[in-house]
Amino acid sequence: MQDLIETIVADTGLDAATAERALGMLLGLVKSHGDRAKAAELFAKLPGAAELAAKHGSGGFMGGPLATMSKLSAAGLSMEQIKQAGRLTLRYAKEKAGASLVREAAGSIPGLGGYV
Repeated sequence: MQDLIETIVADTGLDAATAERALGMLLGLVKSHGDRAKAAELFAKLPGAAELAAKHGSGGFMGGPLATMSKLSAAGLSMEQIKQAGRLTLRYAKEKAGASLVREAAGSIPGLGGYV
């Protein structure tokens, strides 16, 4: 996950701690609102993802993607940085776990399917 955090830092201008927190929140969204079996399968292919989700995800976000976006905004991310971090995370996950699994895991989250 460290290489993804570094990519997020480089592409968004966020500092490393904020990028890590944002990534953890995004992963936490998948873990708490995605299809449980598919999310578990995805996380098994992304070493460190479960730990980041547990550390920063505050599992069980009420409201799913909208609540996560609000939390990301409250953490200091602009809307463009949120979009960039999301795109980079999806691209990374597809490279490591395959596009099909990412579609099944993230696409099972209401409001997120159109982005995968």
